[in-house]
Amino acid sequence: MNAKERHIVIVNFTTSESSQAQAIQEVGDYVESFLSHQLGFIASQLHASLDGRSLVHYAEWVSEKNFMVAAEKARSHPDLPMLMAYSPNASGYKIHRRFTSSYHENS
Repeated sequence: MNAKERHIVIVNFTTSESSQAQAIQEVGDYVESFLSHQLGFIASQLHASLDGRSLVHYAEWVSEKNFMVAAEKARSHPDLPMLMAYSPNASGYKIHRRFTSSYHENS
């Protein structure tokens, strides 16, 4: 599959310094136990801000359709109320360009 055809979903979660560790655990468990098992899920990364105020979940899907099917299932997932406590804000993206390093350590 052409990487440009993939559907990217980026979700921002709001945390505080005191809640970020718990949010990392809860969001990570949800991704590992549910989201990563959905048809069309490719991979994702969970990022924690250095100031403790947010998490960013970056997920790659085969297609927007696959993501939408998974999102519909997620609406009835028992962890949804817990995740909503972090005010998730999601957006979908299409890959426009990829960049790789031209730096080679042994050059």
